[in-house]
Amino acid sequence: MIPLEQALAIVDRELGGAALPRETLPVAEALGRWLAANQTSRFDLPPFDKSAMDGYAVAGGEGRDAYRVARTVAAGSMPGGAVAPDEAVKVMTGAPVPEGTGRVIRVEDVRPEGSSIRVMRRAPEANICRRGEDLRRGDVVLAAGTRLDPVDLASLIACGVTRVEAVRRVRLAIISTGDELVDDPAAAQAGKIMNANGPLLRLLAARHWLDVVREETVRDDPEATLGALRSALERADLVLVSGGVSAGDFDFVSDALTRAGLSVGFSRLAVKPGLPTTFASRAHQAAFGLPGNPVAVYVMFHLLVLRAAARLSGGSPPVREFPMSLARGFARRRTERAELVPCRISAEGSLEAVEFHGSAHLAALSAADGLFVVPAGTAEVAAGRRVGFLPLRAAVG
Repeated sequence: MIPLEQALAIVDRELGGAALPRETLPVAEALGRWLAANQTSRFDLPPFDKSAMDGYAVAGGEGRDAYRVARTVAAGSMPGGAVAPDEAVKVMTGAPVPEGTGRVIRVEDVRPEGSSIRVMRRAPEANICRRGEDLRRGDVVLAAGTRLDPVDLASLIACGVTRVEAVRRVRLAIISTGDELVDDPAAAQAGKIMNANGPLLRLLAARHWLDVVREETVRDDPEATLGALRSALERADLVLVSGGVSAGDFDFVSDALTRAGLSVGFSRLAVKPGLPTTFASRAHQAAFGLPGNPVAVYVMFHLLVLRAAARLSGGSPPVREFPMSLARGFARRRTERAELVPCRISAEGSLEAVEFHGSAHLAALSAADGLFVVPAGTAEVAAGRRVGFLPLRAAVG
């Protein structure tokens, strides 16, 4: 067995320089892509001095008790000439302020008196967003290796960027192995079980913008396993095989990986769940032999598969670890492996282990926000102690 940290380093080493082809595409179509080049702003942001709120633009200086209202400037309008010392220009939120404006007095802080205003409260804030205070033209908005989310896309559009150079999406193949697997509940009898791993991996891939180009189920047969793997490698950058990676009489995946021309980087992890996880690679491709139990599949997908996809795309691993406190103590008998424990974040901001019966207990993940890490060699973690937390669920929804 090797520790998880060593396994991560092997994935990085084997795939770190294997960048996928680049494409140029409209920003609106780039959700989930990894940027292949730095993106720079075409504008100053803000592009002009603008009002941060509805109010009255006045000249700089000591300030007066009353001002004559000269005109009104709406968002999208030109501000006209400079503001005189004795006058105010009514401005809407986002409107450009006239030349010479020192501050914007909020509408709440004045009292209208015919064609003039009287200042009822003097606030220290200028209430002006100055030109270029967010970004200057030519500044890097997003760096190469950024995974584009909706906020990133909106930011690029605001900066006048309409097309981006991005890495092609990772192509994924999914193979579920096992004579026991069925897709029809009516057939789930006499030793058969539903194939949950295939749909789980397909839906996780969709959530993380990976293109599934092949999905199939194969029986426990060495030649069928090898044939499915070879076919998958013809189209995919990453191949995920669930089941068949242990040391049983009907586990043929590890041998198939070697026969398909892949070099095995590791085949046993000192991690629970995920002990028999296997990684193999060649040139710009890789395959993972994942355990048959669905919780282990879910965990290894997030920790290893997403890391491999990021490395192929020139990006950084998406899963980060945060220190958080345990709400209640945790104890275990066996300590030779690190353990990843499903948990939720309590209303008080600490971690609570959810009821969990083992790596086949997929329903437990529905109640979990992520996993906390119990290091190898640790039998007990006291309440209040800080542990590493891996957030694997969305913050909302």
